[in-house]
Amino acid sequence: MVSKLPHEFRKYLRNRNHLQHILEETQRALEVINIENFFPGENVMEELLSPLTLNRITDILANSPAIVVLGQDNKAKATIVNSLISTNILPICNGLWRWIRLMYGQTNHISLTLGLEYEVVETLQGNEKAWTTLPIEDLTKSDSEDTTYPTVLEVQLNQPILKDGVQIYIAPNTGAIKVLEKELLPILPIFLYALGDQPLTDQNLEELRNLKRTYPFNSVLFISSLENISLTGIDAELTESEQHRLQNRLTSNDDDIDFDRMNSLGLIWFDQLTSLGFLGMKESVEVDQLSWLGSGQCIGSSDFLDSCKKTDRIVYFIRGCLQTYLINASTYLNEVHTTSLRKFILSAFDMARIIQITPKRIQYAQQRENELYANLMKTVNEKQQELTGLIQNIIQEMKNDVLSSNSDVCLYQNTPFNNNGRPEWSATVKAAISEVQRIVLHRLGEKVVKQLVNSVKCLRESFVGTLQRCLLSLEKTYERDTCLLASDALKQILSAAYNIELHNSSPFSIYSFLERLNLIFKSSSLQWSSTHTLDVAWRRKVTIEILNSLSATKLAKLILMQFGDKLESSHNAFQAALKSIENYYSGKLERTEEQKIAIRKHYAPRLARLALESTSMIDVVRYGMPHYKEEIGRGQYGIVFACDGWGGTNGPCAVKSVVPSDESHWNDLAMEFYYSRSIPEHKRIVKLRGSVIDHSYGGGFGFGSAVLLISDRLSRDLYCGIRAGLSWLERIQIALDVLEGIRYLHSQGLVHRDIKLKNVLLDTENRAKLTDFGFCITEVMMLGSIVGTPVHMAPELLSGHYDSSVDIYAFGILFWYICAGHVRLPYAFEQFHNKELLWTSVKKGIRPERLPSFDDECWRLMEQCWSGEPSKRPLLGAIVPVLESIQQKAEANVALQGFSTEKIQESSSTDSRNPALALAEPYNQRGTVISPPPAKRRATGVVKYHLFLTNLYVQMR
Repeated sequence: MVSKLPHEFRKYLRNRNHLQHILEETQRALEVINIENFFPGENVMEELLSPLTLNRITDILANSPAIVVLGQDNKAKATIVNSLISTNILPICNGLWRWIRLMYGQTNHISLTLGLEYEVVETLQGNEKAWTTLPIEDLTKSDSEDTTYPTVLEVQLNQPILKDGVQIYIAPNTGAIKVLEKELLPILPIFLYALGDQPLTDQNLEELRNLKRTYPFNSVLFISSLENISLTGIDAELTESEQHRLQNRLTSNDDDIDFDRMNSLGLIWFDQLTSLGFLGMKESVEVDQLSWLGSGQCIGSSDFLDSCKKTDRIVYFIRGCLQTYLINASTYLNEVHTTSLRKFILSAFDMARIIQITPKRIQYAQQRENELYANLMKTVNEKQQELTGLIQNIIQEMKNDVLSSNSDVCLYQNTPFNNNGRPEWSATVKAAISEVQRIVLHRLGEKVVKQLVNSVKCLRESFVGTLQRCLLSLEKTYERDTCLLASDALKQILSAAYNIELHNSSPFSIYSFLERLNLIFKSSSLQWSSTHTLDVAWRRKVTIEILNSLSATKLAKLILMQFGDKLESSHNAFQAALKSIENYYSGKLERTEEQKIAIRKHYAPRLARLALESTSMIDVVRYGMPHYKEEIGRGQYGIVFACDGWGGTNGPCAVKSVVPSDESHWNDLAMEFYYSRSIPEHKRIVKLRGSVIDHSYGGGFGFGSAVLLISDRLSRDLYCGIRAGLSWLERIQIALDVLEGIRYLHSQGLVHRDIKLKNVLLDTENRAKLTDFGFCITEVMMLGSIVGTPVHMAPELLSGHYDSSVDIYAFGILFWYICAGHVRLPYAFEQFHNKELLWTSVKKGIRPERLPSFDDECWRLMEQCWSGEPSKRPLLGAIVPVLESIQQKAEANVALQGFSTEKIQESSSTDSRNPALALAEPYNQRGTVISPPPAKRRATGVVKYHLFLTNLYVQMR
């Protein structure tokens, strides 16, 4: 058995080289994706392949596995090593040994190296004379050696067991774990621990604690170096019941453990190793010391071997450690692949959403702003008369306020007064009048603006919310190339009423000032003289004259003109900003579309292929190659074989063998595997157990390799079932099962795209499961490929623009076969000799013919499912009650076979509400949102009697 050790190492190295190839391809793929900047602002390399994950992978792939022999003393370690390589290469003695490395060489040779890098010039006894056992002088560590850096005695032996990279390290009694912890030796350790003839000492226990702390997930095989152990002293260690049980086992000839050599020392070892956490046992209420002796392997990561002669168990343990390293590296890689694929698929969803929604957002913003502008301009055109009356009322209110006020209204405050109430000569009458006019117009403008804002406030509340959020979402990633954003322009539009100002420089105020200035001085007793007093009476009189001089009609016209000018200016600014956003996104959307296609066609399939390879590595290491037998099926792209058991289960399985012909076929197969593997387990979906890539099929890596997809094996497919003669009730149940499977796939975001008789498998109870996900894909990742079986393909598949409704169409064709009860092609399709003619006729509207055995309900369901307009096909949830109604009637017909045929026909004709007709309702069709369906009618008369019999039959079943 020990001779198989080189084979295990050779197999490990071959798989490791393949994993290195996968790692390199993964790094190249992620580097390209990072350079292409698919995810702006993200470092894809560090996010998907983090330095920690990369270090874990490279630590496994860059270092070579090696058997590291630890132990209580050198004598025990020498016994284990000599037994393993079947020669007395090490002396059976104790001493202060250095690190020893055993490896293969054409001739026996020894050398001394410093950390496996530099050869130490030193005279060795093994090179001076012939030897079969290494001289003790060469094994012994000198006093001058550096304890922090290992000096290794390298021994080359011409032993077949050391071929193909097998190497054995014998560790010194002290400091070995520190050397391994510092990674001074580039190895992947496989720990064997030699137990001597004494219980573990405190030094041994401390070393094992350090080992457990440094390598918490590594298994350790503890091997007893003793060959003959008597039962002396067992009475002092075991209870009477345990002695009795032990004596019974001594006479049972157990092949796994030789109880003749088991004594209290073994029990002490077990207790010590259990306390350290290496060995364990099942927890129970009553656990005695002998419970761990009953099986060959303890529960836990480590194991105990009672004899070093059982080399088959040692090889089995070493093989498990090698497999663990491969599985760990493959798992790390697979996590990178699946995380990347998930990110790509989600980004493809986001890209598709951006491509669809962004133009609609821009269109919506354009439309809503135009409506807002039109409504505001309508206000400008319609509010002049109302505003004129409003201004007249405001002017009259201001006049009344001035006349009724006895105090100084302070109409102007910028003109200084002296103590006698007379102004300084620097303040002229003209300045005083202008100041009064300014204050009057300011107060008038405040009141007018307040009323104008209230009149357009309802428009602000109607437009600002959704429109503003839409603009902010567009401007979130928008790189501004103008000074004004569309959202800012919208704010200007909404605040135009707030910005109306009446001041002296405005046309109407200048006109009023020039026209009335002369009249004021002519009609008043005031003269242009420096002796006039600008008192309260004068100011009140001037104010009244100014208010009288104002024209409400002209003010309203000019206010609305100013409001309209501001609206038009803001509207033009909004249109310019929105046009800039549209130009920006037009180029960005083209780039997004290119990236989405690149993800679909290149990067996602490339990573899916790497994921297939890493997953297949896990499966082949864990379960090995499947041993398939006879052929049970053959398809367009592969052959299906039967297999008795694989993947840790003994149940029958099917092995689909596919040899990809080119890169595109590889990508399709990889995506099929990824989607199939990612589907959670469901009772209507055939479970995929795993995959294996058989590189030996094509003589190595490349397109010649065969991909084996292993899944559960069922008894037959629906094609064979219908040919064998399934009953009508069984066929209706199968239709419900198929529908349930399709609904589940759609709930996972997947489209099958190849629903047909051969892809529906039946179990022993004739319940259906969907299989063959070769064309299955997420809806967002569909590239418009023309895939599927011609008879079941929806007409829009030929155009390349389709969605998940193609599965509903295919179900309609499948339901035709289910209702027909035979597998012959419909006559409407049978007359075409090639698929091009068939496709052309299907696009024109040709469908399978109605057979005499079809009732109205079934026929209506078929017609609506294979409707040429995808939006008119019923929702899957709307088909379920129709099938259930058909099933109930079929069950009732079976139950009522003993009743009068006349009553059955009367019952069927009385049921005025046909569930199949409900599929034509808008709320049961795709892409339509209508009010809830009407309430169901209450069954009366014979219908109640029919339903009573149906329920009675169901309960009897």
